Amino acid sequence: MLLWRGAMAGGRDQLGPLERVTRVLVALAAAEPKGIPTPRLLKIAAFGGGEDHHVRQLKRLIEDLNGAGWDIRNTAPPGQTAVYRAFAGDNRLRLSLTPEQQTELARAALVAGDAAFAARAGIAGTEAPPIPELRTAPRAERNDDALNKVLYALERHCRLRFVYKRRERVVHPHFVYPGTSGWHLVGHEDGSEKDKEFVTDRISRVRVDLPRTADHRHEPYRDDVDPLTWPVDEPVDVAVETTPAHRNQVETLLGTPSYHEIDDDVVRLTIRVTHRAAFRSRVYELGPRVRVLGPETIRRELRQELESLLD
Repeated sequence: MLLWRGAMAGGRDQLGPLERVTRVLVALAAAEPKGIPTPRLLKIAAFGGGEDHHVRQLKRLIEDLNGAGWDIRNTAPPGQTAVYRAFAGDNRLRLSLTPEQQTELARAALVAGDAAFAARAGIAGTEAPPIPELRTAPRAERNDDALNKVLYALERHCRLRFVYKRRERVVHPHFVYPGTSGWHLVGHEDGSEKDKEFVTDRISRVRVDLPRTADHRHEPYRDDVDPLTWPVDEPVDVAVETTPAHRNQVETLLGTPSYHEIDDDVVRLTIRVTHRAAFRSRVYELGPRVRVLGPETIRRELRQELESLLD
């Protein structure tokens, strides 16, 4: 496995790969929050082979551990001996999403006003989205033109005007998120009593008003990196069925149920869902260990998404 690549590079290892990894992780956890300098960590790792490539082996081991979901960083200033720290955090996003998906997710959080999201989720290399040049001269709009203007409006708190489903809309943008149909804009449309969603690929003739013309969204801040808990969609109670043996796994991935009942060897749970795309992803991960009973709208979304993968 890739995880053991650095540990197995030399043919004269003093420790086995699993023992080396265990010793390094335990030592890093015990050394928090100070961390461990490179010379001491090399002694703990006890690499075999020549002295000149010990540091390279250690760096390779750290890279492999980070690739496996850990968050180990060099906290020393540039030009000084590296000091490694193991940061605690929720690594589910880094394990379940590709690097490209992580970047897009952090990008959406950034424009929604949560600049610390990437650090909490352990996502590196995320930069602010480019601000597009808004032109007054008529030109053919592309699909990404609407998204760029939406992102610009989110960053500057601008009111948006666009055509959607053949109707002129005036929308105060709140945030965007990636869905099965592309990027979705969530915002409050003038004249509506609740927030609405708009697929940015279907938006046309976008105009951006002056900065600070959009109304702010009034909601409590959520310091949560689990997308399943995000209030993206209208809340809906979903009934699922599992077995006693798999109940803990189902509750871990889908969340604490608001209601449960046990009938012989069947466990039925009611889960409050506020992010349907994240819920569907967790159901796919559970596979045959869970069965969605209703409502029919959720079952239909699952079927449609699975059928789209066969096209």
